[in-house]
Amino acid sequence: MIARGAGSIIDWKFFMRIPKTAMTAIAAAATAAAAVSARAQIPQNRTPDAPEAASLQQSIYSLFENNRGSVVKVYARKEAVSKDTAGNETHTTILDVGSGFIASKTGAVMTSAFITRGARKLWIEYDGRLLDAESVGFDPITTVSIIKIAGSFKSADLPVVVIDPFAEPVKPATVLVSISHEMGLAASPRMGMATGRNIEFGGRFLPTVYVRTNLPAPRGSTGGPVFSLDGKFAGMIVASLPEIGGSFILPARAAAKIRDDIMICGEPIYSWFGMLAKDVRDPANGAKVVVEFVAENAPAKKAGFMVGDEIVEINSQKVSDNTQLREQTFFIRPSETAVFKVRRNGKIVRLELVTERMASDIVKSAEANVAPSHRGAAPAQADGPKTPRSEGEKK
Repeated sequence: MIARGAGSIIDWKFFMRIPKTAMTAIAAAATAAAAVSARAQIPQNRTPDAPEAASLQQSIYSLFENNRGSVVKVYARKEAVSKDTAGNETHTTILDVGSGFIASKTGAVMTSAFITRGARKLWIEYDGRLLDAESVGFDPITTVSIIKIAGSFKSADLPVVVIDPFAEPVKPATVLVSISHEMGLAASPRMGMATGRNIEFGGRFLPTVYVRTNLPAPRGSTGGPVFSLDGKFAGMIVASLPEIGGSFILPARAAAKIRDDIMICGEPIYSWFGMLAKDVRDPANGAKVVVEFVAENAPAKKAGFMVGDEIVEINSQKVSDNTQLREQTFFIRPSETAVFKVRRNGKIVRLELVTERMASDIVKSAEANVAPSHRGAAPAQADGPKTPRSEGEKK
């Protein structure tokens, strides 16, 4: 039930219903105030200096040129099954096309599970070459998929996108540039900005904090990388928000965690805490996070958590709402000790919780949320995709 998701998803079992790529938006985050503020800093009858504009233009151009070679097309041949009114099935072979980016010198590519899920055959188009690919694994919760060039491919020249495993999610108003093969075209840049951070959307909880942007993500963009103007990887496009002309990106630190899990273990590794918490608005003391459920024989129960405990700190990080709590718990590994401070009956109590690994079948139960969507996909060629060039593509 969605109502059970009203609290913190420390107990990952309760948030498996992840929203699909086409998510229903609540409302557009207004950005006009930022524009007004920027104009207010420029005296009347004065335009921005030409060198300043030229410098910004050069930064964007350099960012695109330095990273476009890392962004690849991902092709997935799938079989779609439809039924007529009489119940007769029709099988159609279709070709999905999406974006991805190079994640290792051995030819690993990060992309979207919405593209690769259910594929009978995979290809990567890199530098004008069409290369056979194979699946390494995917995470149905964040919808990140890792595929790799088939065989023992390895090249020191591959332009790998560097992901900082300690990066904080970019702040609202940070200028961003995405690069993707939207609509299957040549690598294309788009400029926008981060407009917010979300831990839930449309009444459903997200697995960790996502960055909301006003970067449009037309078909084919999902799986593409997003960069800040200093050239640092900010995240991967994981969902389009067409109603507000924007998208969600999985931040760099979370992307690095899932990448490492899949490349090392072949699957995502999540911790299980065994408790559920919720935000409580206290008129006198502001927002707080209160434990509302503790599972029997769970790590939280063994650590001494009780219903009604107010979580005030985890691993020396202050906690005032579910966003902060979920952002911290997402990165705690199985068998690690998480040190909590809770307020109980007016006193601060220190609790040490040793996490356990979430059962694989719980993670797999989220796979239904990554059902292939073939809307707009092209009929497949019998021998696979072709690689027609378009203006702007490398020769």
